[in-house]
Amino acid sequence: MAGVTLRRLLRTAIENNASDLHVQAGSPPLVRIDGRVRYVDCAALEAEDLCEFADLVLDDISAGILAREGSCDLAYAFGADARFRVNVFYQAGSPALAFRRVHAHIPTFAELNLPSALQQIACLRRGLVLVAGTTSSGKSTTIAAMLGHINRTYARRVITIEDPVEFVHQSRKSLVAQIEVERDTRSYEDAMRHVLRQDPDVLMVGEMRDLASVRVALRAADTGHMVLATVHATNAQQTVERIIAMFDPAQHNLLLTQLALNTAAVIVQRLAHARAGGRLPVCEIMRGTGTVRKLILENRVRAIPQALVNRDQGMQSFDQHLEELFKQRKITADEALHLATNAESLTMALRGFSTRDMEQGLVR
Repeated sequence: MAGVTLRRLLRTAIENNASDLHVQAGSPPLVRIDGRVRYVDCAALEAEDLCEFADLVLDDISAGILAREGSCDLAYAFGADARFRVNVFYQAGSPALAFRRVHAHIPTFAELNLPSALQQIACLRRGLVLVAGTTSSGKSTTIAAMLGHINRTYARRVITIEDPVEFVHQSRKSLVAQIEVERDTRSYEDAMRHVLRQDPDVLMVGEMRDLASVRVALRAADTGHMVLATVHATNAQQTVERIIAMFDPAQHNLLLTQLALNTAAVIVQRLAHARAGGRLPVCEIMRGTGTVRKLILENRVRAIPQALVNRDQGMQSFDQHLEELFKQRKITADEALHLATNAESLTMALRGFSTRDMEQGLVR
């Protein structure tokens, strides 16, 4: 791959359906495909290459942030084919860039193989809906699917606050405004302070990253809006615990009341390797049922996992979804057990399948 250019590297990432591309001086470029990383077949990049790549993606606003803070996030459009969320930073004295691909197409629930319960959640008119998971678990894509469904189906006023804007939503039945931090507003805090004056029905606030964003999100949900946000957490219980931990203990009684009244759903996502190739979302879903609200109000958050097994109310645990995906022959037993919350219990459930399945190697 002689004469490597940023355009060629991005094209290589797209052609190989890579989710990420990493470039830094002293190493060949690295791509992530189906969660696994591998080097691109070319020579190690030089510092001059990285300076050139940075110049291509940075505009004046982003360059100013990089000079001031040593790192910046931005969106980079690559023709009509794709958009990338880019983080530019410094390492060993030269720029380095991390590209995350954002598809131009707004995906549907069916295309993402998401549970039907998420479509029901997207129909809600009010309440706090949190999409949680670790880094690279597909949180942003799931929220994009939810917003896309709202936009195609309902006449609503939708406002997003993002850093940077990832999926671009063209207004359809809904009127969508997408506010980008540093470009359209000085900060998340400024945008959040003014957004409730802009008559939103649906508000997407990106990541609940601090106390200020949590306060505004709860206030918006408390005043009758639907609020979508992401949280870095590994399960529904931890999602609620993380929000509680942001507040001073003296404020917990009021917070627990607000959370109990306004939490409409928590969706926690992991990605499983599919038998047919690619990856599939595995979802834990908590709904704001009477039982869940009571557990939050009484600060018995540790009991949330036991409440999730009630699938009649649109909830499910990770292990229930893994068992379902295995039954549908979409994932192997090894993959299900690798992602399971309780591997021992799931092993017993999977062994209940037929001898034929065991002979095919679906159950070990």
